[in-house]
Amino acid sequence: MRASRIARALIVASAAATLAMLSLIPGSLAVRAAAMAWSLTVACHALARHRRGHSVRIQGRSIIIDGVPGEVVDGSFVAPWLTIVHWRPLGARFRRTLLVLPDMLDPGAFRRLRVILRWEGKIRA
Repeated sequence: MRASRIARALIVASAAATLAMLSLIPGSLAVRAAAMAWSLTVACHALARHRRGHSVRIQGRSIIIDGVPGEVVDGSFVAPWLTIVHWRPLGARFRRTLLVLPDMLDPGAFRRLRVILRWEGKIRA
């Protein structure tokens, strides 16, 4: 999967909106500056994580993401405009989430992923 331009635009827009809000609220300049710095750091981290692609292999409820085997767990969501995969690596305690937007895959692969998750994985839509 490649990086999504839609997700990149949403990250940048939310960071810009947060910075605008922080610049307009009343309060201490030092506190607002610290909050702005933290917001920029979080946005840069999100962009860096988003930039790298993922390899996904799925069959029923079994899934391998970036070479890490696991299983699809309840709570995943499938729609024509967004797919959210909740999965737990084998032996892990906590689940992870992978968001898949339509521009991350070619249309045929995106449709196959949604069909596999919805019908073989018994995921709610």
